[in-house]
Amino acid sequence: MMASLLPWQQSQWQLLQESRQQGRLPHALLLTGPQGLGKGQFATLFAQSLLCQSNNADATPCGQCRYCQLYQAGSHPDISLISPLEGKKAIAVDQIRALGQFMALKSQYAGHKLVVINPAEAMNINASNSLLKTLEEPSAETVLLLVTHQPAQLPATIRSRCQEVRFGTGETAGNRAWLSQQLPPGSDIDF
Repeated sequence: MMASLLPWQQSQWQLLQESRQQGRLPHALLLTGPQGLGKGQFATLFAQSLLCQSNNADATPCGQCRYCQLYQAGSHPDISLISPLEGKKAIAVDQIRALGQFMALKSQYAGHKLVVINPAEAMNINASNSLLKTLEEPSAETVLLLVTHQPAQLPATIRSRCQEVRFGTGETAGNRAWLSQQLPPGSDIDF
């Protein structure tokens, strides 16, 4: 099943899609904001949109093309999802070193090579230092998406090499309407 954009993610989506259309998509994005806003879901949806052969009118992935099917099956060779290994709290240096090898290869489908690191603050100091080398010398058509709700936990050298995309909620009629549809009737919605 494919994720969808949440109402409070529309402006960030539009910003990144405009950068993409203008050929100015940064090689590293730092998605920040309070926990529980769906930043990880946003990152994977954006990554999938970069892999998709025939995006929908709103630039979301079609979900039907070969590349979307490979992604949904977890077998697309041009994306790497990095998080702490099962039973661990930290992202280890070996995981980031393997990422360097992944990024050194050319794209299998002549498109983007994508990496999602979630949560980025889970990288230990050695992993952070290893990632820094990758950020300093990015390969062509590579996009790294670092997801965090604690950006201050990341070294300043990593933060400075990423374009930050901030997420927040803010009360809007659209957010309130969406939340009221998700919650049981009569639930109190506080912002």
